[in-house]
Amino acid sequence: MSFPEPLTLQAYNLQVVYEYALLLSLFVMLIVSWFLRMAVFNRITCATYLECPFLELFWGSFPIVLLVVMCGISTYALYVNDETYKSPALDVTVTGHQWYWSYKIMVGEGCDYMEWDSRLVLREEGSEIGFLDLLTVDRPLMVPINVLVRVFVTSEDVIHSWGAPGMGIKMDAIPGRLTRGLFELKLPGIIFGMCAELCGAMHSMMPTIVEGVPLAVYESWLG
Repeated sequence: MSFPEPLTLQAYNLQVVYEYALLLSLFVMLIVSWFLRMAVFNRITCATYLECPFLELFWGSFPIVLLVVMCGISTYALYVNDETYKSPALDVTVTGHQWYWSYKIMVGEGCDYMEWDSRLVLREEGSEIGFLDLLTVDRPLMVPINVLVRVFVTSEDVIHSWGAPGMGIKMDAIPGRLTRGLFELKLPGIIFGMCAELCGAMHSMMPTIVEGVPLAVYESWLG
């Protein structure tokens, strides 16, 4: 019935645009239904409105006003989702492979970095109760909450797509190119996503798992 609970500032902005669009659509539907009811069931009133210059002006100008309002809201949301005056606290490089993800994050102020692969974990006989098939990886991406994270996404072989519905981002991983994105997690937790671009026989076995933790936990994990 609606989007997942927004876990990032960017997902919240997109949900605001969606809800404003729904309200404007409902408003237009109510007005059209009201005049349609008069045209069908009250021919005397309908004849009066057919010769009304003010109503003709209203029908011509009011949709333009609605479109301008909707355009302003969506343009603002797209701009603040992609641009920021703050410097990112963390840079993450995501590389797509057939069929797993590789992550690289900077450590400290120098040129040191941490790099690892995130691969799917299959169900086994001794798997615990509540094991999530096709949504469990050996090493997820851990990021701190309440800080701005910049993501660079690319691919080593074919086109993939990295992201998650709860984060409100979907970034294509294209060989030889870098796709840039921003997100800022507001709540701790585990976010599940999948590769959203058909990339081969095991396309459905490329989950995107992002774990948001407090900054202190993240710094202790870096060690």
